[in-house]
Amino acid sequence: MKAFALIPLISCGLLSACGGGGGDSDNTVVETSVNAGTDLQIIEKTEFTITAQGSPADGTFSWQQVSGPSLEGFPLDGAEQTLTAPDVKTDSEIILRVSYQSTGSSAVSDDISISVSSNNQLPLAVVTQTSPETLPSVYKDTVTLSALESSDPDDNGQIDSYLWQLLSGPDLDIASFNESTLSFSHPLLESNVNLSWQLTVTDDEGGEASTQYSMTLNKTNELVDANAGADQNVEEFEEVTLDATNSETVTDTYQCKWQQLTGNSETLSNSDQCTTTFFASDVDTESTLSFEVTVTDSKGRTDTDSLFVDVSPKALGLINDSGVGECYNNTQRINCESDDFPAQDAELGRDSYANRLDKVGKGNLAFDYTKLNQFADEVGDDSSDFTCIRDNVTGLVWEVKSESSGVLPNTSLREGQNHYFWDLGDTTFTDTSTANSTCPDDTSCGVQSYINEVNNLDFCGGTNWRLPTYTELLGLIDYGKQGQSILIDEVFFPNMPSESALSHLRYWTSQTAADGTSLSQAYIIDMSDGNDLAYPKENTAYVRLVRSR
Repeated sequence: MKAFALIPLISCGLLSACGGGGGDSDNTVVETSVNAGTDLQIIEKTEFTITAQGSPADGTFSWQQVSGPSLEGFPLDGAEQTLTAPDVKTDSEIILRVSYQSTGSSAVSDDISISVSSNNQLPLAVVTQTSPETLPSVYKDTVTLSALESSDPDDNGQIDSYLWQLLSGPDLDIASFNESTLSFSHPLLESNVNLSWQLTVTDDEGGEASTQYSMTLNKTNELVDANAGADQNVEEFEEVTLDATNSETVTDTYQCKWQQLTGNSETLSNSDQCTTTFFASDVDTESTLSFEVTVTDSKGRTDTDSLFVDVSPKALGLINDSGVGECYNNTQRINCESDDFPAQDAELGRDSYANRLDKVGKGNLAFDYTKLNQFADEVGDDSSDFTCIRDNVTGLVWEVKSESSGVLPNTSLREGQNHYFWDLGDTTFTDTSTANSTCPDDTSCGVQSYINEVNNLDFCGGTNWRLPTYTELLGLIDYGKQGQSILIDEVFFPNMPSESALSHLRYWTSQTAADGTSLSQAYIIDMSDGNDLAYPKENTAYVRLVRSR
C-alpha cells in the first residue's frame, strides 16, 4: 500500500525577478508518499527485514507496532529494520505501521501485515522409577513412577498433561492415571511378573509424545497375608467390628477364623467370618482385649494377625437414670430408633445400656441395689430379711423402713408411717409440743430428733445418717412406674406408708427452698408422682435417711 500527500511548489520566470512588482508566477503541487513494502509470511523465532520507501527523498521514517504478538524495540526510526519473529503458540498476525514525513508536508503512513507461523517442537516423554529407594521392590512396597523428567524443547513451552496406560501386568490399585507421578503397592505374587507401561505427554501447544517403560515385580515368599485391621479404642457397650477383609492371598478365595486371646470374654457374632462384631462389655476401669484372625486360602496355606481393642468406661455419671425404658410418639409406644421422635430418655443415658450392664445387685433397668442386714453385711438379692439398701450406682446406703406395728403415735422408731416437721440448721422456729404426735419420739417430731435417735442406735453399721439432698432423693424415683401409686421399687424399699394417711407421699430433702422472700420452706419429693415442691417447714412429711459408706 502506498500513501500520498500533496504540497505546493513556487517557480520564478527568467525575465522578472521573484521579488519584482509584477509578472506571472508558477505554483506546482508535489505529491508525498510512503510504501511499507509487501506483506510477509515468516516462521516464529526467525529474522526478517522490512524496508519502506518514501517520496520526496528528503523525509524521515518512524515504525510502530499496531497489533499482534509483541516485538522488541518499538517504536523504531529508519526506512529499513531487521527484526526477529516472536515465539508464538498458534499462527498469528502482526501489523506494523510506518510513518513518513518530508519537509513542509504532513506525515503519511502505510501498514504491512506479517503472518507468523507456529513451529511447535514435540515434547520428550521420560519415565523414571523414584521409589522404593532400594530395588527391586518387594511386597507392600510403594512403587512410584515419575514423568517429571519429561520436557518441552520450546523455550517457553511446558508439559500440560500426562496419561499413563498399563499395557500388560496384573490389576493394580491406582488412584489416578493423569498425574505426573503414578504410585501403587507391590502386590502379593506367586511368581515374578513383568509390567509394561506407556506414558503420553502433551505440551501446551497440543503436541504429543509417548514412550514405553518395562519393569519386573518379584514374587512373594509368603503367599497369604492376614490383616486383622488397626488397633481400636472404644467405650463400653459400643459395637465393635473386627474386619479382616484387607487380608490378601494369591488365590481368589480365602476363609477367616477369629479367636479372643486376652481380656474379658466377649461374644463374637460370627467368628468364622472375615467381618464379625461384638458389644464391648461393662468395665469399671480401662481394659484391653486382644483378638487373632487366621486366614486360610483355597490351597490350605495360612497366616495369622492380631489386634488390640482398648475399652474405656462410658461417662454415664454417678447418679441414677430415670427408669424410663420405652419410647413414645404423641399417642402410643414406638420403636426408639424412630427419626420422627429422636433423642428420647429411653435411648439416652445409663438405662439405654441396661441389658448390657454388669450389675452388682438387682433393680429395674440400670438401677442396681444390694440388700444389707443390720450389720451392713450383704445378703442375697432374694432375701426378705434386710435392714438397709446399698445403691451400687451412687454408693449411698439407704434406710429401709420397718413394718407397721401400731397406730400413731404408738409406733416403732423407724416405721414408714411416722412423719416429721423440718427443723434442721438455722430455722425460724422450734416446736417441742409435737412429741409423740406424728411420731413416737418423747422430745419432738422434728427431723433432727429422728436423725439423732437413729445415729444413737449405730443403725445398719453407721452413725452418719442424714436427710438426703434433693438430687439424692430424686435418684430413687423410677419414672418407668408412671401411672402407678408408688414410683419407688418396693422390692427394695418396702413398708411404704399408706397414701391415705397424709393424702400424699411427700419426703423431706435437706435443702431449704430459697424462694427470695424467706427460708421457711424446704424441698420435698412426692414418691407417688415424682414431683417436687417447696413445702412449709412447719408441715410434716415422711423421712427416709441416707448415709455415705
